[in-house]
Amino acid sequence: MDLASVLLIVLLIAASALCATAIWALVDLVATSRSMRALSDESRQRLVPLLDKVDVTVDAVNAELLRIDLIVSRFEIVSERMAQTSETVSGIANAPERIVEDITARVRGWSRRRQERAAEHRAEREQPESPTTDGTATQVATDATTEDR
Repeated sequence: MDLASVLLIVLLIAASALCATAIWALVDLVATSRSMRALSDESRQRLVPLLDKVDVTVDAVNAELLRIDLIVSRFEIVSERMAQTSETVSGIANAPERIVEDITARVRGWSRRRQERAAEHRAEREQPESPTTDGTATQVATDATTEDR
């Protein structure tokens, strides 16, 4: 046997082994593909009803959220109206108090001015009389005259 025949035999054995490996890989690939197809079909059969249920649930949740939004909007409107009503009632309830405070302040101011005037009159009356050159007595004037008031 010459070298070429030995190499040819080795090459044929290597090619046969390579073909056998390729056939084994192809068979395994077909089996894996069938398994993936079966898994995909099973998943589709289980997921489609679940997705339908999820769709119905999401629609129901959206409807409830719309109801909640409507309720919150109405609550905001009622709250604003209650605040306005409260401010109005508070203003009405406090109006007499403000009027009484205003009247009281005016009366106090009037009373203070009257007391000040009375004190000034008393002070003017109590001032000693100073003699004049002709022998008659005159009253010493204070810092302000009563006629100016």
